[in-house]
Amino acid sequence: MRRIESLSQIIAEFGGTNAELQALGITETEDAWSRYAFKLATGAGKTKVMSLCIVWSYFHALRESESEMARHFVVIAPNLTVYERLKDDFGNGRVFDTDPLIPPEWRGDWNLSVVLQDEASGAATGGTLYLTNIHRLYEKRKKKAEDEGYAWMGPAVSKSKALDTGAALRDRITTHRHVMILNDEAHHVWDADSAWNDAIATLHKAILAKSGCKLVAQLDFSATPKDNKGLLFKHIVCDTPLGEAVDAGIVKTPLIGQASRKLVEQADDNAAYRWEQHLLLGYERWKASKAEWKASGKKPLLFIMCDDTNAADQITQRFNTDPLFAHLNGKTINLHTNLKGKLKKVGKGNNVRYEFVEDEKAISDDDLKALRKLSRELDSNTSPYSCIVSVLMLREGWDVRNVTTIVPLRPYSSKANILPEQTLGRGLRCMTPAGQANELVTVIEHPAFASLYQQELAQEGLPLEIVDLDRVPATTISIFPDEAHKDVTQLNIQIPTLSAGYRIIPKLEGLTIHDVKKAFKPYKPLPLGKQGNSEIQYEGRHLFTGEVIQKLQLNLPLLASGIGAVSYYVKQLETICKLRGLHPILAPLIQTFLETILFEPKTNLFDPALVARLADSDVGEHLRAVFVPLIRSRTTTTESRLAAEAPKSLNTWKPYQVTLSERRPALEAAKTLFNLVTCNRELEVAVAKFCDRAPDVVAFAKNAGSQCLRVDYLAQGDRLAFYTPDFFIRTLDGHCYLTETKGREDRDVPLKAKAAIAWCESASTETIQWHYLYIPQGVFERMAGDTVAELARACAPALQNLLQAEEFQDLPLFVNLGQADEAATAVDSLIDSAILNALPSRYRRAADQAVMLYRFFENKEGMNYAPVFTALLGSIDEVAKGFIVRRLQPELLITIEAQKAWFDPDLYGLDRKSEQNYRKLAQNLKRTLVFNNGLSLIGLLRSCLDYALNDTTKIEGVFAALHTQFRIQGGRKLLETITRINDFRNTYIAHQEQELTDRNLAEQELKVWIEALQVVGKQMQ
Repeated sequence: MRRIESLSQIIAEFGGTNAELQALGITETEDAWSRYAFKLATGAGKTKVMSLCIVWSYFHALRESESEMARHFVVIAPNLTVYERLKDDFGNGRVFDTDPLIPPEWRGDWNLSVVLQDEASGAATGGTLYLTNIHRLYEKRKKKAEDEGYAWMGPAVSKSKALDTGAALRDRITTHRHVMILNDEAHHVWDADSAWNDAIATLHKAILAKSGCKLVAQLDFSATPKDNKGLLFKHIVCDTPLGEAVDAGIVKTPLIGQASRKLVEQADDNAAYRWEQHLLLGYERWKASKAEWKASGKKPLLFIMCDDTNAADQITQRFNTDPLFAHLNGKTINLHTNLKGKLKKVGKGNNVRYEFVEDEKAISDDDLKALRKLSRELDSNTSPYSCIVSVLMLREGWDVRNVTTIVPLRPYSSKANILPEQTLGRGLRCMTPAGQANELVTVIEHPAFASLYQQELAQEGLPLEIVDLDRVPATTISIFPDEAHKDVTQLNIQIPTLSAGYRIIPKLEGLTIHDVKKAFKPYKPLPLGKQGNSEIQYEGRHLFTGEVIQKLQLNLPLLASGIGAVSYYVKQLETICKLRGLHPILAPLIQTFLETILFEPKTNLFDPALVARLADSDVGEHLRAVFVPLIRSRTTTTESRLAAEAPKSLNTWKPYQVTLSERRPALEAAKTLFNLVTCNRELEVAVAKFCDRAPDVVAFAKNAGSQCLRVDYLAQGDRLAFYTPDFFIRTLDGHCYLTETKGREDRDVPLKAKAAIAWCESASTETIQWHYLYIPQGVFERMAGDTVAELARACAPALQNLLQAEEFQDLPLFVNLGQADEAATAVDSLIDSAILNALPSRYRRAADQAVMLYRFFENKEGMNYAPVFTALLGSIDEVAKGFIVRRLQPELLITIEAQKAWFDPDLYGLDRKSEQNYRKLAQNLKRTLVFNNGLSLIGLLRSCLDYALNDTTKIEGVFAALHTQFRIQGGRKLLETITRINDFRNTYIAHQEQELTDRNLAEQELKVWIEALQVVGKQMQ
C-alpha cells in the first residue's frame, strides 16, 4: 500500500531520530533491490516464516493484477547441514502440504515445483522453488580461499565440482522475471564484499539484463543477524528476541547452573581430565534430566562444546570407555570438521544400528552422507547416542530438539567468533508442542560464557538466571497411563470422537447490496462534514487467542480518490475475518456502501468531501459493524456433531509433559489411570481430591496434553475458537461427566458451556449418558455432600443462570446475571487481615492459596486437609532459611580452612550419639550457609533455637555463634511455634504418617503457620 521497497525508504520512514540523515547513508548497492532481515530466535520458527512468505508472494502474484511479487524463489543454505535440514522441509513441497499455509479453496491454484541444486535441468510450469547451497551459485572467477570452509563432518565442499550443475542452476534461475531470494542462517551475508553477496548480485544483474526486472526481494533469516563488530543488520524488519520466544513457550527456558564451589581446570594435557569437574557436573545434570523425562519416552541429550578437535576426540574417547561416565559408554558421538572414519554396523535384526568408528583414512562419500543422516536422527529413540561432542560447526543449522544440558569448554570471546546465543541455540528447541510444558536447558557454569550471556542476552530481553546445579527445578513431569501400579482397564474412560460443530467455509457469492442495506438499518447515515483525523489505525487480533497480531495505518488524505480506501477496507475485513481473496466480491459492495448508503447526501469516491471523511473513526466503525457480521454469518457453517470414528480410550494416550510449579501442582490419586493428576489453580486441586474420595466415582482424569479433547465453539463476534474442559468423570451408574471448574468468568464462558452441552448430547448413547458439569467456585465451596451426583445437582442452577446470562448479557439490567457464584469469595475472616497485609507478596499468595483450599474442603466429610498446607511448605522453609542466614552469615569466616574448622569444632569427651547429632547439625548449617542447599530448613531452625536456648554444652565454632545469635527476645515462644509446625509437618504433611481429616485441627494449625510467616519474617528485619 505504501510502496516502500528500498532500505533507504524504510529508514527514512521508520528510523526515528535523524532518520533522514541515516537514509542518506545507505549506498546504491544496498538499495539496488529490496532487502528485509528477520531476526528470529533459534527454534522460534524460521522455516515457518519462510514458507509463509513464499505462499503469500505466490498468491499475490497470481491473484493481484499488476502484482510485482514473485512466483519463483531461491532458498539458499550456507552449508550442507542447513541444506539437508531445509531439504527435509521443502523437498517435494512437504511443508506446504503438512502445514496449514494454503486455504483449501485455493489448493487448485497452487502449482509450485521444487528444484534441488543437482536437478537444474528440465522445466516446470507454474512457480518454482530452487533449493541450493550457496556454493552452487558461485561463479568460477569468484573463487576465494576463505570461501572453502562451509562444510562439516568431512571434506569441505569443492566449488570446482559444483560448477557443472551450478552454471545450469544459475541460468535456469535467471530466466524468470520475478525472483525472490531467501537466505537461511543469513548472518553470513554481513560482508557486502563476500562471495555470498557477490553471487546474489550476479543473479540480480543477469535477471536485469535479460528482462529489465530486478530481484523482487532478498529475505534474510537469522537468530543473530550481526556483523563482525556485533552490530545488527540495518534492514531488520522483524525482531523476535530470545526473551519473547521464551515467554511465549516457543523455546526452552535457559538457566546457568553454577557449582557450589569454583570450577578449576586440572593440570593435564588431556582435555577429558583437564575439564573433568565441568564434565562430571554436566554428566550428573544430564542424568537428572534423563530421569525427569524417562516416563515420557523422550531421550535427553548432553552437548559438549570443545575448544578444538583434539579435545573433542579425547573427551569422546573417555565418555565411551570410562566407567565413571557409565551411562555414556558407547553412547557418545564426536561431530566436528576434521572428523575422519567410517560407519560400522552393530547388532542384529531389530537391534541393528550404525556406530561411527574413527579412522585416519579419509571418510567415504557414502559414510559422510550416512553420518550426516545419523546426526539428524539423534532425537530418535532408535539412535544409540545420548551425548554429542563438537567444536565449531554445530553452532547453526542443527535442529536436534532433545538437548537438555550444555557444557561449554571453549573460550567465548569476540576472537573465537562465536556468539553465546548461537551455542545456546543448540539446546533451545522444545521437545514438546509449544505451551505444553515449561522446558529447561541448563548450561554448566562457564565464567566467560556467563559474562557474555549477561551482556548480550540481556539485550534479547532475557534476564540471566544463575542457580545452583543441585537446585535446578524439575519444571517438567511426565503424565502417563500407569500400567505398572494401576488397573488402567478398570479406570479407563472412553472419549467419543465427534465431528466438528462448526466449519469455516466462505460462501460470499450470494452477498448483495440489499443484504448490506438491511444490515445498515439500525444505523443512521453520517454527514460528510469536515475532515477529521488524517490517519486510520487498526489492530488485527488472533482468531483463537484475541491477541493483537497486526497493526495497520493509512494516511488517507494522500490518496487522490477513495478507490485506495476501498482496497484498504477490503484488506482490513480480510484480516478481521481471517479470509483472503475477497476483493472481487467486497470491493464493489464497499464502493456502493460508501457512495449511496453510509453518507447523507449521496456522493462518489472522487468527491474531495468524501475522501476527507474516509479516515475518520466513525466511518471505519460503521463499515466494520455492517460488513464483519455479514461475512462471518456466511463463513461459519453450523453442523450436527456426529460420531466421526470409534471412541478413544484414555489408557491409549501417549505420555506427555506438563509444567510443575507451586501454582501448578501434580497430585497422586487412586481413581485415575494416570500416574498423577496435573492441576491448575486451587479449585482444580480441590475437585481432584473430591473425585478421588467420592464414593460414586469409578474413575476420573485430567483433560490435558496434546491429545486432550478440544470442543469447537463460536466466540464473541462469531470467531471460531476451541475450548478445553478440565476433567472427565465416570460414575458407578454408568454416567460420564465433562467437567469444568470455574473461579472467574469471561464473556465467552456461556458460549463454551453451550458448545459443551451440545457435545455431551451428541456423545450420549443408549448405554452411556454424558453430562456437562459446570462447577463454580462458590457452589463447590458451600456444597456439603460427598458424591458427584450431589455436586451436579448443586451446580445445575448456576449453569442455567449462566446460559440465561448469555441471552441477556447485553442488557444493562442483566449484565451480572449468572456471575454471583463466579466472583471471588468475600475477604476471608479466618486470618487477621493485618497479618495477611504484612506478608511479602510471595508469602501472601501462598497464604491466600492455602486459605482458599481450606474453604473448599471444610464443608465436605472425610476430606484430607494435607494439600492446604502443601501450598505453604515452600514459604515456611524460605523464612526459616532466611532467619538462619541473616543471623549466622556475619559470623561466617572467609577462608576455606577457617570455615572447615568452624563447622568441625572439637567434640572430644561427648558420647557417640551426642557427637553424631552435633555433627549432623553442623553439616546441615554448612550446606545452608556455604552451599545454599540445606535440608529440612524448618527442622534446622528448630534445632538451632533448641541448642541456643536449652543446651548448656560448651562447643566452639558454629555452636558458639548459635549461642550468641539465637538467644533473642521471645525466643522460647518462637521455639515453641517452630517445634509445633515441624512436628505437624512431619506427621501430617511431609510423611503423612496420619491422615489430616480433623477440620478443627487443620484450621488451628493453618492459623499458626500463616502467623509464623509474619513472626519469623519480623525477626529477620
